[in-house]
Amino acid sequence: MRKLYIWVGFLFLLVLSCNSSSLAVTDILEGAEVQADPETMKAILATFNRAEEALRIESLSGIMAVYSKAYRNRGLRKEDTSRIWEDILSRYDHLSSRHVFSRIVVDREKGTAQVACTGTIFGVSILRRDSKVPSPASLAAEPVQIDIWFDAIHYLVFEEGAWKIIGHDPGGDKYDSFGSGIHLLF
Repeated sequence: MRKLYIWVGFLFLLVLSCNSSSLAVTDILEGAEVQADPETMKAILATFNRAEEALRIESLSGIMAVYSKAYRNRGLRKEDTSRIWEDILSRYDHLSSRHVFSRIVVDREKGTAQVACTGTIFGVSILRRDSKVPSPASLAAEPVQIDIWFDAIHYLVFEEGAWKIIGHDPGGDKYDSFGSGIHLLF
């Protein structure tokens, strides 16, 4: 139970600091379980940093480059996820994400990794900003939360010389949606 309170507190701090430039884009939680060599860790972190840079410049192709060709998540393929990102890019400006890793386990023989992550994606709504009737919220152009995840597992595969996200549900189309969060992005 204590661990749950720690995570909830951490998540609360993460959300509060979403506008802070001092929070790293990707970070490893102190005391995280890490089963990977330093070079592999650096390469995995680079995957998420490339995704953040693609968000910053609103590059759909850059975002999609972090997904494996074989990507599957809750029945969605890479093409489906591309359409979701295209919609997000059309509705939001100033996109950013935060990832805090609590566990990274790499299987070098299989070229796979499991990354437990808590994070969020924020953006400034274009609709709110372009509203015909100004409101205090639209004048401030504050970020809104687009996606949030808690201790979700990112499954990665080493493909074409880089780590790429292959999915979040290794069972493919078979999953129990009752009581589980649906995390569609990265």
